[in-house]
Amino acid sequence: MKLGIVGWVGVLGLAAGCASDPAKPSALERRDTVRAAVDKTYRSSEGFQEARWGMTSAEVRAVLPDASVSPDGTLRLKTTIAEVPAEVAFGFLEDRLAAVDVFFPEVADVRTFQTLMRDLLTRKYGEPMRNFDVTRQVVEGNVPVRFAADLGPVQEGAAPADASSLESSLSAFGKRRVIHRWTNLESQVNLTRWALPGKVVMSLQYESARYAPRRAGLIGRFSDKSREEMVKDL
Repeated sequence: MKLGIVGWVGVLGLAAGCASDPAKPSALERRDTVRAAVDKTYRSSEGFQEARWGMTSAEVRAVLPDASVSPDGTLRLKTTIAEVPAEVAFGFLEDRLAAVDVFFPEVADVRTFQTLMRDLLTRKYGEPMRNFDVTRQVVEGNVPVRFAADLGPVQEGAAPADASSLESSLSAFGKRRVIHRWTNLESQVNLTRWALPGKVVMSLQYESARYAPRRAGLIGRFSDKSREEMVKDL
């Protein structure tokens, strides 16, 4: 049966009315609701040791009981990895584990350490990216300088970022070179060499691929603090 012009106008008007009903959530709102629900239950199969992307800070402390909250509010851990002393910082987005930095400030033989880390991480993540591709990504700004501790404190009332922290020193004075980089659907991992005056610091910087885009516009609190201190010298 054919509808007349008046009939079609009525049908279109009804459809428009339904689409613009302010009492009903929009498609964007429905998508955000679904995404928020998924984020609450998301737990990756990857991360750092027993800590997995998407875990809350309480869950991370449960699986890594030696980790504790530092005065600046960052969850940190001192440990030994591959027989080398290491300092670990955990970063959370809305209380979900999104990044982990592992710093090695006391590496005696940097070349041997780099070879060992490449072998161990290749066993876990497969072959690293080609050096040419890593260099290109760094030049294009796709491997920004940022730290897990920049994501903010996990404890209310934490002290301000400490300008004497390792992150602040690396941000202000460190010359960075990304030695190797691994990427997959869950994780992005950089083996990085930092040259400080009279010292070399190696680091493994793990980042959740899921949360990485949400860090793009975040300003590092340790980077800012280090620059504030440097301004005093001018």
